Amino acid sequence: MNRVKAIGAVIAFILICCAYTGLAQSNQGKEFWTAYMSHIESTGQSQMSLYITGGTNTTGKVEIADGSYSIPFTVNANEVTTVQIPRSAYLKNQGQFLKGVHITALKSVAVYAHIYASSVSGATLLLPVNALGKNYYSINYTQQSNSETDNLHSYSSFMVIGTEDDTIVEVIPTANLLDGSIAGQVLTLTLKKGEVYQGLALADLTNTIIRTKSNNGDCKRIAVFSGSTKIGIGCREAGFTSDNLFQQVYPTASWGKSYITVPLKHRNYDIFRVILSDDKTNLTVNGEKTYFPVRGLYNYEINSQEPNIITADKPIQVVQYAVSQGQQLNSCQTDFFDLGDPEMIFLTPTEQTLDHVTLYSSPYYGIASHYINVVIKDAQKSTFTLDGKPYTNFTQLSRDPTYAYAQIDVSSGTHNIRAADGFNAIAYGFGQHESYGYAAGASLKNLNQFIALQDNKPNSPTQISGCKDIEYKMQLTLPYATTKIEWDFKNGNPVLTVNNPVVSSTTVKDGKTLYNYEYYKTVKFAVGDYSVTATVINPNGDVCGITTDIDFDFNITDYPDAKFTYAGNCPGEPVQFTDATDAKGSELKTWLWDFGDGKTSSLQNPEHIYAASGDYNVILTTQNINDCSNTSGAMKVHISKPPVALFKVSAPLCADKEVTITDVSAPGDGTIVKWLYDFGDGTTDTRTDKLPFTHLYAATGTYKIKLTLINDKECSSAVAEKSITVSPIPVVAFSLPDVCISDAAKFTDKSTIADNSENGFTYLWNFGDGTANAGNPNTSTAKDPQHRYSVAAVYTVSLTVTSASGCSFTKSQQFTVNGAVPKAIFNVQDKDNLCSSNPVTINEASTVDFGNITKIVLYYDYNGDRQNSETFTKENFPAGHIYRHSYPVFNGPATKTYTIYMEAFSGDACGSATEHDIIIKANPVIQVAQIGSVCREVPPIQIAVNKNGFAGTGVFSGKGVSATGLFSPAAAGVGAFTITYTFTAQNGCDFTTSQDIVVNPTPTVDAGGNTGLLEGGTVLIKAQASGKNLSYKWTPAIGLDHDDVLNPVCAAADDISYTLTVTSSDGCQASDEIFVKVLKKLGVINTFTPNGDGFNDTWTIKYLESYPGNTVDVYNRYGEKVYSSTGYGIPWDGTYKGANLPSGTYYYIINPKNGRKVVSGSVTIIR
Repeated sequence: MNRVKAIGAVIAFILICCAYTGLAQSNQGKEFWTAYMSHIESTGQSQMSLYITGGTNTTGKVEIADGSYSIPFTVNANEVTTVQIPRSAYLKNQGQFLKGVHITALKSVAVYAHIYASSVSGATLLLPVNALGKNYYSINYTQQSNSETDNLHSYSSFMVIGTEDDTIVEVIPTANLLDGSIAGQVLTLTLKKGEVYQGLALADLTNTIIRTKSNNGDCKRIAVFSGSTKIGIGCREAGFTSDNLFQQVYPTASWGKSYITVPLKHRNYDIFRVILSDDKTNLTVNGEKTYFPVRGLYNYEINSQEPNIITADKPIQVVQYAVSQGQQLNSCQTDFFDLGDPEMIFLTPTEQTLDHVTLYSSPYYGIASHYINVVIKDAQKSTFTLDGKPYTNFTQLSRDPTYAYAQIDVSSGTHNIRAADGFNAIAYGFGQHESYGYAAGASLKNLNQFIALQDNKPNSPTQISGCKDIEYKMQLTLPYATTKIEWDFKNGNPVLTVNNPVVSSTTVKDGKTLYNYEYYKTVKFAVGDYSVTATVINPNGDVCGITTDIDFDFNITDYPDAKFTYAGNCPGEPVQFTDATDAKGSELKTWLWDFGDGKTSSLQNPEHIYAASGDYNVILTTQNINDCSNTSGAMKVHISKPPVALFKVSAPLCADKEVTITDVSAPGDGTIVKWLYDFGDGTTDTRTDKLPFTHLYAATGTYKIKLTLINDKECSSAVAEKSITVSPIPVVAFSLPDVCISDAAKFTDKSTIADNSENGFTYLWNFGDGTANAGNPNTSTAKDPQHRYSVAAVYTVSLTVTSASGCSFTKSQQFTVNGAVPKAIFNVQDKDNLCSSNPVTINEASTVDFGNITKIVLYYDYNGDRQNSETFTKENFPAGHIYRHSYPVFNGPATKTYTIYMEAFSGDACGSATEHDIIIKANPVIQVAQIGSVCREVPPIQIAVNKNGFAGTGVFSGKGVSATGLFSPAAAGVGAFTITYTFTAQNGCDFTTSQDIVVNPTPTVDAGGNTGLLEGGTVLIKAQASGKNLSYKWTPAIGLDHDDVLNPVCAAADDISYTLTVTSSDGCQASDEIFVKVLKKLGVINTFTPNGDGFNDTWTIKYLESYPGNTVDVYNRYGEKVYSSTGYGIPWDGTYKGANLPSGTYYYIINPKNGRKVVSGSVTIIR
């Protein structure tokens, strides 16, 4: 028997709920199988976690097939439960293991499996057992990784898990397996329930066939997973980060014919593999037909940086691969800004879509950025929402404008995506050498063979679930005509056999005829879960026999009880509507709100703004995932009439003066409880009553005052606005005349205003004169009036200035009318010792009978130059009334006489004068020699002085100089110094002059320690010097390669002393000496005659004494040492231990050291 389920599954990272278009089924189920797949654990042990979630509360358990582990779990609706799988379930090697992980639940759940460690991560959503199939292709990738650097092998891998005992599986690997299975040969397995076969290979296992085989006419379902223990994808030279891959494989029967791919965001490029179900498939990529698969018979591969449209005339599977970090398209150069790691994502065809899904973006491990890619019909993109909010940033697909796509940035955590029609989506994320990715959801159904429900009403669509109390027809669709159908409703009733059933209708799909059959009567179902099996005769047959079981699991739900609450009742402000529908154990899919004002919404909990007050009837219609809908009764929503804001502002509006604001608002429905003022100057005020109040504007300008009201129903008014202009206040200023009782007082206005509108000023003066009369009034409106006072006294004068805007200001000043009888008085300080080089100091002490002196006029040479004088008024009288004047400096004659004449005034018409003669003495003139700059090393310098015949005494002062003018650069030190010379003549007059002297530093020099060189050799003289822009000179220059560099090379032939002189750019010099010892080549004689005749009695070695630490050893012909010395101060006399050695030849070894090579040879003693 050929057992095939109506397949329906959705891949998502913790899918909480899904609903599908057409005939799709939810990925949720009550039974799942997975296993702890092999991978490389580079740093520490890995973990495997299951994430379990569902739309309703339920319980279940997780077990290991060998009975070694069992743990119960509880799931709360729309929450995630995590279950850790023990390490004992880990499958490291190839082979068969009774280690399948079995998940069962009382109600439908979605399950996600995650295998991870600190540097590797692989994840997949599990397909429920009723979504599994019988035929699969393992899909992997070219097997290579960076694990070789750790001396570890990485493998392409697959797993197959039996869901029932006695399951026979055939595997045809495309590469040799580690257990010796040969590529291309059939490997037959018999699996128990929960038994796992794991295949590992060093090469890519893509296109490995995994299928069930009939066992007594019964082909059983299997779960298949594929991946890699560790893999790198891309160019090895560009860095080759690697990660494990772990994905559950889709049954071949669920593949589609049309795919749209979208690039992974912020990656340089992606790789796509297209797996063909038939080698005769016609494949089209972006409108161009592809004739030759690039990699293998059933495999086509492309690299891409843009969206693609991939279509075929036979089913295909498209897989998207994330490449290793740092990869670039068409280049092996590393992109150092790239983040990511390899990942494998099974894409879903556009024929199989979903309309809502809840997914989880995981932060493990070190994921920095999370994304969701969405493909949707362009006409439906406006209905798409993310986490309950509309998302609109879609791009129309250029190659097919009927579709649009989005690459959405999201945060880690749970996200809900939803649309009015189906879409395809993937979720993924990247970090430093980290990644994850998976299909966010898809319908995986057999598109040509299935059972569905159909409402008995005319033109009703088929559906995979239903509502209670509806008469449904049961429709069976087959890709062939059958001769027999056996209907089993699994409710205890007998199986109904229909021979030669009648075809109710046919349809043609992709050139293939589909045959539709109907159960003989309609069926009404109560709320619950149901299973129906139609066993049919397949005239074509296959390895599983000629009978096929078409299984259909479906759910019947109650109708939701639609109801809601709302908060808010103000026009122009959001009213929050909150869905409170009782889903009756199901899950809601859509909401339709009618707000009673002609507006609607499809959000679950929308906000709505009513433009006007009044009563509105709001109706909510909700629909669950089985399309069972219910409409609430109309609820009256009252929108209150808001208050109307209005206020008045007093005039005039002047800066720094308070204005009065008065509320004249209307309350509307209710009572005003808050007045919110914004004064437009950065300040606000919240008031709780309508009493008038004041506000002060500190600066001029135009301001917009705003008032918003809030009533006791928390409704706000529209904002009332009023623009005001705040004008400046005049800056009042006027000058007071200096008058005596005989003068008329003339007042001058000097007032200004910031807006330059002085021409609009009006004036009001008050002279403060209590004796004024009609002929001489006390007030005036003139700009610059005058007034005559009759009494010398102190008066207060005030001026009020009013601007054209009505802003005014008053200023008062005290004013003195002086007496008419001033007296001029002054004296000259130290009048008997006046020198021409010093100013003359005049002490003025004039008086008046009342008031003040207002003006002083001084003539400093009244008799010689009466045309020149200096005038002082109250505004610039010097402190203490002390005046100073400098006369021209002269050196002869001995004295000059001047007359000082002074006038004192108490007003224009009231004055007095006096005068005094003074005698001023001549000043000496002295010339002092200038030094300028000098080097610190020069000897003391006497500074020359020319007194020009003046008698008197002079003295020098300053750092480094004596009183007599001897300047010592060494005593002063380096730097700039001021030297002063003061000369006092016999007449008591002084002369002082100063000069700046700069002492420049002496450079430092060290020619280096005495050194030596071998005769004929060279030595580098390592001198050191410091100073400003130095030049160098060695003397003598004999034997030097250069005499003008700091470190010359010396090749002297004889001992020699050198002097190094360094000179700075300031001309300062310093010198130092060095001695160079020349070590001459040794002169070794080969014969001497130690016979005591005083001639040639010792063995002379010329120049050896100049080599410090030299050694000499002499041996006889037997190798016995007969002489040894360190240093050769006393030449050898041919003796050994005090006795003469016999005549003969002896052999010496001389080590001069000091860089000279060892010298050896023979010497002969002749006696």
